[in-house]
Amino acid sequence: MLRKLSLLSLFLLTGFLVTQARAADSTIDRDVVYGTVGDLKLLADVYSPAEKSDAPRPVVLLVHGGGWRGGNKQAGTVVAIGKMLAKQGYVAVSINYRLVKDGADGQIENQWPAAIDDCRQAVRWIRENAEKLNIDPTKIGAAGDSAGGHLVSLLGATDAAKAGEPSTRVQAVVNIYGPGDLTKDWTKYEISANVAVQEMIDRFLKKGNQENQIAASPTLHVDDKSANFLILQGGKDQLVPPSQTEALHEALKKAGRKSEFVLYENDGHGFGPATGLQALMKAMTFFERELKGESAAK
Repeated sequence: MLRKLSLLSLFLLTGFLVTQARAADSTIDRDVVYGTVGDLKLLADVYSPAEKSDAPRPVVLLVHGGGWRGGNKQAGTVVAIGKMLAKQGYVAVSINYRLVKDGADGQIENQWPAAIDDCRQAVRWIRENAEKLNIDPTKIGAAGDSAGGHLVSLLGATDAAKAGEPSTRVQAVVNIYGPGDLTKDWTKYEISANVAVQEMIDRFLKKGNQENQIAASPTLHVDDKSANFLILQGGKDQLVPPSQTEALHEALKKAGRKSEFVLYENDGHGFGPATGLQALMKAMTFFERELKGESAAK
C-alpha cells in the first residue's frame, strides 16, 4: 500500500537495529534464483548466521510492501533486518516478486495472482532446498508490512500445494498493517486514502473481479490449519483501517488458532520510531516462541 514511511525504514532509525546487524554476524547470498516465470528470474537474498550449526535452523521469509506495485528486497532497511534475524540464529530469505505495472501495449501486467504465486514459489523453494540452506522445513515464518503483510497472511491462511508438492503454507506470520479482506469497498471506509487504495486494489485484482477478490482475502480462508499470527496495526491508519486486521484476528481465534492483535492507538500506516522498536521486539519474541519454543515443537 502507499506508505508515508515503511515500518522497515523506521526500524532502521532505531540505533538498536543498526548495532544488532553487524556484518560479521551474518553472511549474505544475493540474487539467488528461487524460481522462473518464462525468461524472468525470481530473485532472493539469503541471510545466514556466520556461525555454522549442525542443527537445522528456523527460517523467516521477508516480503516487502509497496501497494503490490513497488518496493524491493535490497532496500537498506530490509538488509538490516535480514542481518538481525541471522544474528539471532535464523535464516532469512528476502524476495523480489512480480509487481503490477503498465505494459507496453497499454495492458496492466502482473495482476493477481502473480505476486502470491511468486511468494508461494519462494516457500516451495525453501522447503525443496532445506538441506542446502540448513533450515528446518517445518519451521518457516513469514513477515511483511502493508501489501507484504497481506501476502504473508495468505501464506499463513492457505496452502496451494497439489498432491506430491511441498506445502506452500508457513507456520508463523507477522502481519504489519496488511489488509485481510479485499472484497470490501474501500471507498466506504472513513479514511483519507480510501479512493486511492481502492484504485490500487482494482489494478491488482482486475476491477470488479469478485473471484479474485475472494481468492486474495486471507480472512475468508482461515481454518484450523492456518498459521499462528501476530498482527500489528496503527489505530490512525489512513490506508488500512483497523477493522480489516481486527476481522482477520477474530477469524483466526474462531478457527482455534493463536493470534495476537496489537493496536498502536496513535500510529498510522508507518509507525513512529518508538513504536517501530516495540513492534520489532514483539515480532522477535513471537518468532522465538513459534519457531524455536514450545509452539514449534507441536
